[in-house]
Amino acid sequence: MKKILCFVLAIVCLLAVAGCGGHAPQQAGAPVHKESHTEQVLRVGTDADYPPFEYYQESTKAFIGFDVELIQGVAREAGYSKVEFVDLEFNNLLPSLKDGQVDAVISCMNMTEERKKAADFTEPYLASSNVVVGAVDAQFGSADVMKGKRIAAEIGSIHEKQVKKYSDAVIETGGADEALKLVIDKKADYAVMDHYTARFFITNFYNGKLQIVATLPDESDNGIAIAVAKGNTTLLAQLNEGLKKYQAHASFHQLRNNYFGKLK
Repeated sequence: MKKILCFVLAIVCLLAVAGCGGHAPQQAGAPVHKESHTEQVLRVGTDADYPPFEYYQESTKAFIGFDVELIQGVAREAGYSKVEFVDLEFNNLLPSLKDGQVDAVISCMNMTEERKKAADFTEPYLASSNVVVGAVDAQFGSADVMKGKRIAAEIGSIHEKQVKKYSDAVIETGGADEALKLVIDKKADYAVMDHYTARFFITNFYNGKLQIVATLPDESDNGIAIAVAKGNTTLLAQLNEGLKKYQAHASFHQLRNNYFGKLK
């Protein structure tokens, strides 16, 4: 499955300019100065196991995905010459900002009120909705279809907290792909994730096997954004400016269409 996934992602990301992992941690918000006095490196934390947003491709030893290309474009517009990615568990991403291991975090991260207490966020680069995925013959309905059912969701994600309102039988997974496989294998009744990821996996791997059966109610935590350390106003302003400039480019709209199709 991972070989197939890597192959599909390689096609999707053919134009990607992939970053490489760094080594020693740096102070958050401070560009890393190499031997060249003009080179400024932005160290970015990500959980590289969440296609199509971020994924580490073993065959090329490169990080690929929508978030990867996005932050490279944003950093370039913000004056950075290079992005170095640090692969971390999702639960460790925001703490890595506080301890200075990375300068910024991008990992399909919703701006929840709880997360805003731990980090500052840029303007959102995508508006997200969260969906319920079931078998292809499952009945369409509201999120109430999950009541009392076995629900698979990524550990530490906003989805894990949301589904606990509907069922006590929550199965924690390492990522969306694992959650969907549990539904395929009938070890879970439904899986919950953001609709971009659901569309990607259903289109490329589970067409005719899985479908989106419901959308979770909007809880006003639907903006996906880049995080920086709390109080790092300088870097936040740089990234917001870089994001604004990059989103004005045709390349940003093409990037979004390449991964998700034409969005409303």
